[in-house]
Amino acid sequence: MNNLIWFRNDLRIQNNITLKKAIDCSSNLEAVYIIPKDTDWYIGEAAQWYLHKSLIALEKDLLEIGITLNFYREDTAEFFKKKIDQDKIERIFCTESNNPIQLKIDQEVNKRLPKNCQLSYIGRDTIISPEQIKTNDGGYYKVYTPFWNKFEQFVGQEILESQQCNIPLKKYFNSGEKNTNVLDLKLLPEKDWYKKFDKYWQPGERNSLDNVDKFIQTNLFKYKDHRDFMSDDATAKISAAINFGEISTAALYQRLTQELYSAHESCELSIHTFIKQMAWREFAKYTLFHNSDTYFKSAYSYCDSDVLWNGDDILFELWKTSKTGIPIIDSAMQQLREEGWMHNRSRMIVASFLTKNLGIHWLKGATWFWDSLVDADLALNSMGWQWVAGTAPYSAQFSRIFNPTIQTQKYDKKGDYINKYLPKKNILTTPIVSISDSAHAAKLRYKKIISMK
Repeated sequence: MNNLIWFRNDLRIQNNITLKKAIDCSSNLEAVYIIPKDTDWYIGEAAQWYLHKSLIALEKDLLEIGITLNFYREDTAEFFKKKIDQDKIERIFCTESNNPIQLKIDQEVNKRLPKNCQLSYIGRDTIISPEQIKTNDGGYYKVYTPFWNKFEQFVGQEILESQQCNIPLKKYFNSGEKNTNVLDLKLLPEKDWYKKFDKYWQPGERNSLDNVDKFIQTNLFKYKDHRDFMSDDATAKISAAINFGEISTAALYQRLTQELYSAHESCELSIHTFIKQMAWREFAKYTLFHNSDTYFKSAYSYCDSDVLWNGDDILFELWKTSKTGIPIIDSAMQQLREEGWMHNRSRMIVASFLTKNLGIHWLKGATWFWDSLVDADLALNSMGWQWVAGTAPYSAQFSRIFNPTIQTQKYDKKGDYINKYLPKKNILTTPIVSISDSAHAAKLRYKKIISMK
């Protein structure tokens, strides 16, 4: 059979059950990666750099087992229609995604697929399907804690093992003709601002699996106590690898549960804390599936009112360029520009400052993060911003405001984080707003919007 495997957010060989099924069912197998012509919210700019590097690594790994990977930037449904006719393709294998952008593309592909070809979803890019976890009355969970309670009970060894497999690194095929180059995807911006990312990230499955090993050996057991300290290198930094599927979340989750069972009692809480972070990722995907427009609209529609926000472009520009005069904010934004990544505690602080103190709509911040983060994920990005902004059922209350001064005293007491990213000569001495006055004004705006519901 002449078949295709359509890689999406599953850029790995090991524990890729879609690839395993495609190999088992094919006499000739070619791999493709496609960037659609309409790329709004498909992938952010910094993440494109990471994807470019990850695809180079995947191409090399696939060649070792005799599979050619070709790259295309065109209308996805039209591409498959031509490819099926040209190469007599009988089956297209792919990993299921719950991303609303990808779902629209898949619907169009299915609509235009000839009857003699089948689109087969084998694996998925989450541990669970969003339709598997339901409330007692058949609805979906809107708050994390009850979701987590059900998720923890639901996810057992059978579910985890069903998404894992071993693919021996041996040659399977003389695959399709190699007639494209990863550069055809045009992922790298014309200006080479991304080149500094090479100092911080080594994309690809093998490097990412090494990073998992290092994290488990060195930081997992102290994760709970150290994860919020911004200058500590205590987090896993595998979010981009998970986002692009260089790591199987099911395999990682199972490994962590095994670590939990065998760990010393003093380490159990740290492992459990990290496992719950993985479940938060599942909750974000689950929530976006059930509310597919919340990556660009507030879950509470009344929170998009102009009463709550101002459109001050000058303040927004100062926030983006580390010129707020508040050291913890400016150093965090500098980290983002330098590394294409930001510590999670820092993300919450800068998001709170933008939405609450400056009164700027969360979507502007989310859009900036989308193009600036190598690990930008549609579900996690929008959920993180709405959680901080207080615009969704799962959010912190709007009245909860992260005070930058207090956050600095708690999580960067010695100033190591600020000193690393913000040299003293670049520290502005006058904040662009009063932290206390702007926080008070934010609470008044929220009271006003609530009264107008």
